Amino acid sequence: MLPRKALFALALLLILAACTKAPQSQNVISAGPSVGGTGSSATATGIATASPVAPSSSKPAVPSKPVHVSTLESDGGTFGVGMPIIAWFNVAPTSGVAFAKATTVTADGKPLKGAWYFERTSHAGAKLEGHFRPRGYWPAHAHINLDLPVKGLSAGKGLVFDDSLTLSIATGAANISTVDAKSLRMTVRTDGKVYGTFPVSLGAANTPTLRGTKVIMDKGADISMRGPGYFDPHVQWTQRLTYGGEYLHAAPWNIRNLGVRSTSNGCTNLSPAAAKKLYGFLRFGDLVLFPNAGGSRMQLGQGYGDWNLDWAIWQTGGAIKTA
Repeated sequence: MLPRKALFALALLLILAACTKAPQSQNVISAGPSVGGTGSSATATGIATASPVAPSSSKPAVPSKPVHVSTLESDGGTFGVGMPIIAWFNVAPTSGVAFAKATTVTADGKPLKGAWYFERTSHAGAKLEGHFRPRGYWPAHAHINLDLPVKGLSAGKGLVFDDSLTLSIATGAANISTVDAKSLRMTVRTDGKVYGTFPVSLGAANTPTLRGTKVIMDKGADISMRGPGYFDPHVQWTQRLTYGGEYLHAAPWNIRNLGVRSTSNGCTNLSPAAAKKLYGFLRFGDLVLFPNAGGSRMQLGQGYGDWNLDWAIWQTGGAIKTA
């Protein structure tokens, strides 16, 4: 047995040794760089904590608004060589670049160069109207095919076309009529040959007929007409040339002035026999030229006035750019 002093010394040595022993590790996570701001990091005490997730600065994508395309013409139709291909848009595109680039047109299977021109429209349900035509008139007696693979293409910022179209139509003979305001004669040519010459009466000085190139837009065998100071419920053999109300039509009340003087409200008056004959012969899209009529020059929005614009202007695209 150790003496009392030895036991006391031994106890003191054990106490001092216990005080200087390092503590054992408690699964301390070493601090290191976090990845992507979502990893874990260690505190100075060795306790792991989750780093806060940084809020995203990107906003949810705004869905593109669909733009639906339709055409005036339908497959299988036959038109005159002056008829533009007309497209309607239920939402107005703000860019026509992708639309124009995607367009292909052939005549009898061969590529045909043309361009779109866009304008305001009064067509029900449409917000914009586009017309496509070649530089010159369409070839006569031809099969015309249009391909518009535009579905999914941009119609401008936040807009996308939601359908693709094809169109297959034909042209008939090149029926081109010329109305001379001096001789008051209308000469109709078909494929370059004279079909007939007919006396007319044009607009009076206070209601002159528009000058320029017009296209037959519509027909009516018996329609009512109303204007300043007149109303006639039965005007026969009518062929519309402008939205404003210029027609080729029968005017039995004005027979004595046909070929003599201009007294109409702007229309091209014909005898009933001549008006009926031309009603059966001419078709939508046939051209009627008024090179020297007394009115102002025909504008695009006044009818199918497409051929009154220079090709350089036409290629600008009109209301929206195409290049």
